Amino acid sequence: MMDKVVAVAAMLLCFIVTFCLSAQIEISATTASNSETSCAAPPKHYLELGCKPIQDEGHSCPNRFECPTLTDRDGQKCYFNGNIYESGSSLSRQDQELVSCDPGCRCANYTSPASFICAHIDCPEFFGGIKEDCIYQYEARGCCSSNHVCGAEMNKLSECYLEGEKYLEGQKMYPKEDSCYICHCQKGFDNSTVTKNPNCYEINCGIELRSTQWLADGCIPIYFGTDRCCPISWRCPDDKDTVIVEGRQDTPETVNPLMQCTFGNLTMNIGDSISSDDKCVACKCTVPPMPHCIQTRDC
Repeated sequence: MMDKVVAVAAMLLCFIVTFCLSAQIEISATTASNSETSCAAPPKHYLELGCKPIQDEGHSCPNRFECPTLTDRDGQKCYFNGNIYESGSSLSRQDQELVSCDPGCRCANYTSPASFICAHIDCPEFFGGIKEDCIYQYEARGCCSSNHVCGAEMNKLSECYLEGEKYLEGQKMYPKEDSCYICHCQKGFDNSTVTKNPNCYEINCGIELRSTQWLADGCIPIYFGTDRCCPISWRCPDDKDTVIVEGRQDTPETVNPLMQCTFGNLTMNIGDSISSDDKCVACKCTVPPMPHCIQTRDC
């Protein structure tokens, strides 16, 4: 009798241990998954400049970036999307597709550093609206419309729904929650995800294409409000700039230089701001090594 009790107790203990371990593993996996998904998208300038995200010990998300290519670049060459272009050479087909509204981009060393010279497309639909019973259709990553459909012909098109809005096959869709993406309405469009959707792609702001001189001068990007997609302007160093220390009475005696931002002659710790006469623009060190600025929506 005693042997049976011991056997049952052992089986029960084994079951409890197994259940607890399984639950712990599941909770750990869920926590890890939540940790991954809760990380904010990196600032757009770091992404387009090819900076490497660094997640130091004790941080659940990248807390700084490494941007060695910014200081190691050859001033006689152009850089875009991780590729190097000699003076006189054009963007590859794959790179040109990323900036389809700026065709014919060619590297030129008329300036220092060298920069791209591109044409610019003004699509016909930019200059006037379309009839109420018509829509424009676009090719994936296309700049201008490739076709338009009107009247009863629209009834033959597949429908897409995104964030409560209805679209028809071929139309472009601009997600509000993922403002740096453009989606293309196609049959079978999956509106459960944007960032992992094969019919959606991230906008390339062309920072390396159009802002070479700003970067060379040590300027930092200005974003509009909570929109962290493309910079709306740049803030350049000035001899009058000073560091505003917020939330700290004393500067720590030992600060890891990797956890500091630099701007002109200034060295900033995380949380520090740059003095400014512009009440609408606030520039701060949040994710080293570059501070960036936010223009408030109220201005």
